[in-house]
Parts: sequence; structure tokens; C-alpha cells
Amino acid sequence: MHRYVSVLFLLSVIAVDCRELHFSRARLLAEPARSPLGSSEFVLLEVFLNRLNKKLIYFLLLAALGTFCGSSVAGQDATGRVTGMIYDPSGAVIADAHISVTNVATHISRETTSDSTGFYQVLALPIGYYTVSVEHPGFKSATTAQSKLEINQTLKIDLKMEVGATSDTVTVESNAGTVETINPTLGSTVSDRTVQDMPLNGRNALDLALLQPGVLPADNPANGSGGTRGLQFSIGGGRSDSNTFVLDGGLNNDLLDNGVVYNPNPDSIQEFKVLTSNFTA
Repeated sequence: MHRYVSVLFLLSVIAVDCRELHFSRARLLAEPARSPLGSSEFVLLEVFLNRLNKKLIYFLLLAALGTFCGSSVAGQDATGRVTGMIYDPSGAVIADAHISVTNVATHISRETTSDSTGFYQVLALPIGYYTVSVEHPGFKSATTAQSKLEINQTLKIDLKMEVGATSDTVTVESNAGTVETINPTLGSTVSDRTVQDMPLNGRNALDLALLQPGVLPADNPANGSGGTRGLQFSIGGGRSDSNTFVLDGGLNNDLLDNGVVYNPNPDSIQEFKVLTSNFTA
């Protein structure tokens, strides 16, 4: 809200400056001897400032529109995040622990530290399998077994450290269940294995959305089908033209019929998720 108020404030300032410029020009015509500029120079200055103000207004309007459109899909992206708590053997939290979240396939690590409450999080992680390692002086290093991070998921992995030397390493073979306990959004994920193994009529991967709870085919001939090849969805009892399609974090809706613009080839899909309600901001 504050961003939109700031843009409106800047627009109002520009309008005030334009009024002041026109007032100054009228005063110049009435009293030309008091101005250091001639009438011709003042007219050129006025034309230049008017053009500059118009360009600035267009830029600010485009910036506000981009911010508004981008915020509508900020909570539905193509990545995930790993969060959790760090505990000692007594169950007390450990602050300032060094945590590394490593992608098993690429071996790329993201590092962070736990805060005063023992909480840590690593955002915007590509989907895949991850391990979490933690180190802190006076405790043994701990590493979890690999866990799968799905699209638009918050994977919660808590670790309990044992007292000992940092050079000693403890491998945590069993992790807590990956039931979503942080993100209130309801939805189901279709994995790449399902996309490759399930029969698809016309190789339309969006047909698999009908396997998810709360998704039904919608007979709504009034709306175009876009890239869904004639198939419309009613999700949670909603209208078929009220669905939002997001591809790799970007909006993928047709502006004419609100259908999907680009329907990827099934061989290029790693996984997709159908969100039905309680969307996060």
C-alpha cells in the first residue's frame, strides 16, 4: 500500500510543479523586466519540462502497474524453501549455529545462521533433493539424510545437536515427516514420474490436473480455451476463467480468455502443483 501512496504523491508533486510553471509564465508576460529569461527562452524551458514530466509520469505508472501485477503471484513461484529449528540435547534452542543446505544433484550449498530463537530458513531454492548440515562450537556437526523439496513447498527440517567436538560428525538418518506445517496453502503436486508414466491424450500434461482433489472439468463454451486445447478447469467450485497459470514464477495467462498461454511439452516438465485455496501473499 505504501508503494502506491508514494507513486500517487510523486504524481501530485509533478502536477503542482506544472501549475507553478504556468503561473510563472503568466507573471513573466505581465512583468517581463523582473525575469532573467526572455519570453522565447521561457517557452522553450516550459516545453522541455512538460515533455520531461510526461515521460516521468508514464514511467511511474508503468512501475506501479508492474509492482501490482507482480505482487499477485509472489506467493506462487517455482521454487521452495527449507526452514527448521536447531536444538541441543536438552531441547533448548541454539543460536548462531552455521547451517548449510546442499542440493544433492548439483552440490551447490546455501548458507545461513540460526537466530536467537534457533530458527533458520533458506529461501528460493530450486526443487530437488537437499541435505542440511549444522555446526556450532561445543557440539558435534550434524548432517541430515536427503529430503525432497517440491515446488512451492516449505520443507521443515529440525536438527538436534549432540555435545562434543566440532570435528565429530553425526549423520541423521531419519527426518521428520514432510507434511506441510507452515504454509497454509492447500494443493497437490504432480511429479515428473507421473507426467512421464501416465497416459496423456495429445500429450497435454495439464490433463493430469484432473487427478487432483477439487479439480473438475468445466463445460464453459463461452470462454476460449487458450493453450489448454479445449479443456477448462473448475478448481474448488470456482469459475474456469478465474484460474491463474504460473510458469517458472512468471504469469502465464492469456489476457483475452484468461487461459494458459504456453503449455509446455511433457518432456520438459519437472513437476507442477495445483493450488486450490488459502493462497499466501
